[in-house]
Amino acid sequence: MSALSDDAIRKVFVELQAKYVASTQQLNTVKAQIQARQRDRKMAELTRRELDTLDADTKTYKPVGKMFVQTPLGEMKDQYVNRIKDSDEKIQQLEKSQKYWDRAATDAQSNLRDILQGPRNM
Repeated sequence: MSALSDDAIRKVFVELQAKYVASTQQLNTVKAQIQARQRDRKMAELTRRELDTLDADTKTYKPVGKMFVQTPLGEMKDQYVNRIKDSDEKIQQLEKSQKYWDRAATDAQSNLRDILQGPRNM
């Protein structure tokens, strides 16, 4: 009977270990995505600040592929404001996802520790 118990414990251990590894990988992916979005947001914010310092009659150009298209200054500012808002929303979504994967990894790690400590005496 103990062999069956050991096999069951081994099976649960392998499943929890796989869950922990997958959760950790997802957590690292989400962290990288958050950093990339924060970097994009910061670049958009800096560009918007520079656009705010320009005169209203200044010609501005928007990059499109390998060329540049003349765009009104107000439109350029609006685009960067929208890009900042979109980045903020995406960062919030990713932070929620990060909390979920962090909790999943912590739970799996806790369960693995419980299995390794063995049965508790009551």
